Order: sequence, then C-alpha cells, then structure tokens
Amino acid sequence: MGGMFGFLRSFGFEKLGKVGESITQKIVAWDPETASQAEIEEMIRDLDKITTEAGKARAEYDREKAEAEAAQKNYNKFMSAAELLNNRLEEAQTSGDEAKAHQLDSSLNKLLEELEGLKPEVERENQEASEAKAYHDELMELAQVTADKLKKAKDMLEKGRRDMQRAEIERQRAEQRAEKSQKMAGLKTETSSLGVALAAMNRQAEQARAQAAGSDMKAKLLSTERDGHDEIIKAALSEVSGETPKNTVSVSERLAQLKKK
Repeated sequence: MGGMFGFLRSFGFEKLGKVGESITQKIVAWDPETASQAEIEEMIRDLDKITTEAGKARAEYDREKAEAEAAQKNYNKFMSAAELLNNRLEEAQTSGDEAKAHQLDSSLNKLLEELEGLKPEVERENQEASEAKAYHDELMELAQVTADKLKKAKDMLEKGRRDMQRAEIERQRAEQRAEKSQKMAGLKTETSSLGVALAAMNRQAEQARAQAAGSDMKAKLLSTERDGHDEIIKAALSEVSGETPKNTVSVSERLAQLKKK
C-alpha cells in the first residue's frame, strides 16, 4: 500500500486531484472491522469513482501503448533501412563505386538524422505508455484493496447482524424461561397456599372435634344418668345423690310379698 500511495502522490494525484488523494488516504486508514453501514455505502461510492477512473486510465493506457508501439515500429523500420543502406555503402566502398557510395552515404546520413530525432520520441512514447500502465495498475490495485475491504466490512456487518439476531432470540428465550419459572413459582405458591388452607381446615375440624368431645364430657359430668348402666348402678347413683329410687324393692321385701300369696 505504501508503494501505491507514493505512486499516486507522485503521478496519480495529478490526474485524480485532491479527491483522489482523500480517497486513497481514506482507504488506507479505513478499518472494515468497525465499519458502519453508512461508511460501507460511502466506500462503495468511492470504489465507483476509482473504477471509473481506472476505466479512463485503461483507455489512456491503450492509446499510449498503441502510439508507443507505432513509434517503435516506425523507428525499427527506419533502423532496418539504415542498416541496409550502411551494408550497401560498405559494398560500394569495397567495390570502388565512389558515385554510388557517395549517394548511399548522403541518404544514410539523412536517415540517421531522422533516427536520431525519432529516438527520444520513441523513448517518450514508451515512457508515457509505461506510466499509463503503472497508473492503471495502481488504480486497479487500489480498487481491489477497496473491494476486499468492502467484502470484509460487509461480512463483518452481516456477522454482527447475525450475532444481534442470535442475541435477540436468546433474550426472548431467556424471557420465556423466566416467565415459565415465574409461572412455576406461582403454581408452587398456589399449591403451598392450598396446603395452608387445608391445614387450617384440618385444625378447625380438630378444634370442632375437641370442642364436641369437651361438650360431651361436660354433659356427662353434669348428668346423673348414664347410658349402659344396669339397675344396681343406677340405684346406687340415686342413693348417693339422695334420691329415692322409683319402684325400688329390696330382695327381702320381694320375698315377703311372695309368701303372702
């Protein structure tokens, strides 16, 4: 990235201008792992600018390359002609044909002058083609870096969204579990309350039974009559309480009565 930045600063910025400088600096410093959706959209717009400029740079490179190739081809043709004239000049000089040699020498000098003038032009065309290619390649590299960062940013953002969705689902499940636990706790409370009510009712029943038993015992204590007592017990109870038993006849009296008959 340092090489790219240096190259664009020395060459590319002249074509991209300050906008290109700010875009490049932004891309170099941009961290896709913390990018927001707004930043991603802005980087997409920057990528559009870069790819548009890269398209222009490609067309410029193709033109410069064609011109350099044409200049080189023309130079090579002139060079081949010069070599041919030089060979013929040497042949004429060897054969002693001074007139032909003089003519060839004059033509060769003219051609060499043209070649000497063409050479810097060819070098310039080749240099411009080389610079145009380098500029295009740098823009394509910048575009690729931007695209890779955008992909990473989108992946990170999507991962963040998935994490948020999972967290939301887990939160809802936790709330459901908490609600279920609360309901269970409510059921336990109701069951416990029912147990307390049953216990209270049982205590009331026991108290009622105890009161009934106490009342019954009190009645027995206060009453002189008892169920299940025979006549002798009843007579004895009546006697100790100062009561005269009704229709009570002693054994001797009963015997005397029988003798009278």
